[in-house]
Amino acid sequence: MLSVSACATSAPDPSPAPDLRPVVDQAPYWCEFVSQESFQRVTGDTRAYTDRKDGPWKNDGGCLVEGGSNGDPVGVWWSRIDDSAERLELAHENWDQTKPTPLPAQLGEGFATYAGNDMLGGRPYFVISRFSCGGEKPWIGIDLKRVAKGRDAIKDLTDLMRVAQKRYGDLHRCTPSPA
Repeated sequence: MLSVSACATSAPDPSPAPDLRPVVDQAPYWCEFVSQESFQRVTGDTRAYTDRKDGPWKNDGGCLVEGGSNGDPVGVWWSRIDDSAERLELAHENWDQTKPTPLPAQLGEGFATYAGNDMLGGRPYFVISRFSCGGEKPWIGIDLKRVAKGRDAIKDLTDLMRVAQKRYGDLHRCTPSPA
């Protein structure tokens, strides 16, 4: 015979446990640089999205991962032709009030941060890096709408940049190294 307490159920947890597996470099990608699998792990968001590229994309461009009424959860911006030192300086000016965390030296010059407000169209998680690749000094910036509760946002942003730089090297046939 079952006791009354054995039949009692607890209220369901309103938020599922975060996926704490690490960021991976795994196809398919959004905007050429962001692994869809890693996006789902980092954000906990498994809804359907599409990406839309802007710019010539051979040498620079921007791309939004679009979700209609779900908003645009990811933005990716990059260039191998503009003055990346100036771009990094401008990014520092715009984000210094957030106390950004410098990226590890092997990822070049850059930082990861959380703005805690509505910067970048509601994508307040931001990482940018200037690095060397095949004699050029490109930069890549990635911004996210959210990071799942329980995850380390700065580590995830840093790992997303690590994947983006590797993808850059694969696409442009060069080996990324510090700037």
